[in-house]
Amino acid sequence: MKVRINGKVFDVPKGLKFAEISHELEKSGIEFGCTDGQCGVCKARVLKGLECLNEPSEEEEETLWRVGAVDEEERLTCQLIIEDESCDEIVIEAED
Repeated sequence: MKVRINGKVFDVPKGLKFAEISHELEKSGIEFGCTDGQCGVCKARVLKGLECLNEPSEEEEETLWRVGAVDEEERLTCQLIIEDESCDEIVIEAED
């Protein structure tokens, strides 16, 4: 499925956790730290296609709360998994 991060397009298969391809996704300018949802470095805003992604786990929600994320569109990129391919694309922008 097409995923656009900070304007760069990646092909991410359904069911793959974004953390598994973090080195590739870093080319978009998004930073990754721990890749297990604990540090919050990869916090980003899902502008389009949120409904095609997995729900945040309790651990992700705790990290998002700790780093000050208050909107449901804010997610940890490393924890994202495409669960539904009905979206034409997913658009993500890194937080400043």
